[in-house]
Amino acid sequence: MCKVARLSFSFFITSFLLSSLALAAQVKITTTFLPAGTVNTQYSATITTTGGSSPFVWSVSAGSLPLGLSLTPSANTRSATLAGTPTAAATYTFSISVTGHGGHTSTVAYTLTIQTPPVEHVVDLTWTENGGNVIGYNVFRATTHGGPYTQINASLVAATMYADNTVLDGTTYYYVTTAVDPAGEQSAYSNEAEAQVPGN
Repeated sequence: MCKVARLSFSFFITSFLLSSLALAAQVKITTTFLPAGTVNTQYSATITTTGGSSPFVWSVSAGSLPLGLSLTPSANTRSATLAGTPTAAATYTFSISVTGHGGHTSTVAYTLTIQTPPVEHVVDLTWTENGGNVIGYNVFRATTHGGPYTQINASLVAATMYADNTVLDGTTYYYVTTAVDPAGEQSAYSNEAEAQVPGN
């Protein structure tokens, strides 16, 4: 009877070890979240795993990836990279699956938002040419009516137009210009122009 008991105990230990090894051999995706992307901006996110034995087989098992993105396994197939340049703004829902060498599959569902790029506002200024011997103009800007003004052009503006691309969303600006003669003398400020930059 003691011999039978020892055999049963040995069988139990062996079965437990085999079950533990089987669980350890199961692959599992550990990446559960993907960061948002922006239209026409390079995107890259790595999906990692634990457990299992290679080689692994990756697939998009449900839904569709954002337009412009593709899933590429790493050299050892332990991970995969979702990368590319998204072309359309939307919220995409899809599932990624990986199957290990032993046949076990792990699947994770993702929601990935592709955003539109932020709007870059530009204030386009034009003015009437000043009579006389003028070699260029300076452009000044303030955030309060009547100044004080700060020059925003790095060098003389030859044309009677200027594009200010350093404005902030939701801000009102006030502009004036001066004419510069060959001696470097500036005229008085021109009439003030107001520009309201919309907020995003």
